[in-house]
Amino acid sequence: MAIKQTIKYNSNSEYFAGFLQDIVKKSEIAGKVSRAEDSVILLLDDSDISAIERFSNNTQKFMPHSIFMGNIDTINEDADITNSSLESKNYNISLCPKCLDKLTNPSSSSYLDDSITCNHYSNKQPLKVEDNNVYSPHYSEGDTLLVVDSSKLNNLFIMTEDEIKALLSIEKPTIKVTIKDAGLKKITSKNYIKIKSPNTVKATMTALNAKDGEVEYLFFEETDTLRVTTLQGNILIIKDSLNISNSLEDLDEDRVINRFLNISKEAGFSEAICANLSVKNGISFLVSNKQETKYTLKFGEFRLGSILELMKLDEKKQKLLVNFEKKYSNIIEEFENNPEYNLFETLSCIFELKGRDFENVSDKSLEFHGNGGLKIDTFFKEDGFDYVSFLGSIMSFKLAGTDEHYLAYSTFEALADMAISTLNQLKTKYKIDNFVMMGDMFENSVLHSRIVSKFSLANPYFSKGFAIDD
Repeated sequence: MAIKQTIKYNSNSEYFAGFLQDIVKKSEIAGKVSRAEDSVILLLDDSDISAIERFSNNTQKFMPHSIFMGNIDTINEDADITNSSLESKNYNISLCPKCLDKLTNPSSSSYLDDSITCNHYSNKQPLKVEDNNVYSPHYSEGDTLLVVDSSKLNNLFIMTEDEIKALLSIEKPTIKVTIKDAGLKKITSKNYIKIKSPNTVKATMTALNAKDGEVEYLFFEETDTLRVTTLQGNILIIKDSLNISNSLEDLDEDRVINRFLNISKEAGFSEAICANLSVKNGISFLVSNKQETKYTLKFGEFRLGSILELMKLDEKKQKLLVNFEKKYSNIIEEFENNPEYNLFETLSCIFELKGRDFENVSDKSLEFHGNGGLKIDTFFKEDGFDYVSFLGSIMSFKLAGTDEHYLAYSTFEALADMAISTLNQLKTKYKIDNFVMMGDMFENSVLHSRIVSKFSLANPYFSKGFAIDD
């Protein structure tokens, strides 16, 4: 008889199966590791009890958790087991538990050896992961926090179990969390911050030194990143410049269409409608059927100077600008000095935030803990989305004294409701019931939760293995 485990695995990467293969080999047990379309299959000979115990002990000690790992089904079946010889290519993942023990254990021959590389996921030639980051106890705007001591996570942050599991996984993604510690709030002037566990030898040794020196956290400017968010037990990969998530096939020359087609293929959709809510690539809606894949609606570029000129041509909006300048002359002055501002740079200016980007507006929206936002205009004209009405509506609420966090919350809720309304219209027009969600705006939990809850009957699909934005 054999023990058969089917491990749900939402990635075509090889390293997870490679770790299992290495543990099977080191445990000296008859076993086979193989890949199915969305799973890793493990077969073990259960006739040798001592070998089973060795394997069990080794997996508990050395098998890392992966953000792509799902449920495990275990059965017994008759099977002839031929030992597998699976090999994995190299990946930009962190040191495995065995390597971390070697690096941090004073009795190890590799203690504090900065040349250590991991070869425990059946990779032939270990990869030396370069780390050019500069870690500092001093915070600069936009920095990511390096976790120095994982046992202090609950003292510093408010985190769910899913977020902690993801943070400490073999992939070591970057996650935005709520700050709990008053001292950290004071240092950063923030309620939310991006955090990351050490994912390189350099970062690990730097964290060890900081911990020995009783430094609670370090900061660094993150360039390459695997950024994820969690919602209702699901992990969503926002961006991945480390090439850990699934690689996109070349299915179309257009980057947005190509990602849409890859995710549709992952979902098993032969036809689908897509909402792409992206800071970088803009907001767009697409449809794919047996005949073609095309944009059905694509928002025009937001350029503040052009929007202000259009507002001045409208009698009511012109009056709004005059009244707004009387109360917020500093904002209008910044408008005039920065005609190239995009949508979120403009909004962060209106909300008088410290930074000028999507992230600052998103963070501000999370400060509102009530239910139901303001009715912000999200109209369409013949030539596309009506930015003039959208911006004018937000400025009117600002002029009326609306709190910035409530206004930011309402903005994301309005964008979500606009997306839901548009998707429903496209569903009626094209008679398609499959929906793909893409774009880094889904990192904002207000927008994300609104679409998941209000559009739940349509069962919108979020990719399990692909990043949803560039």
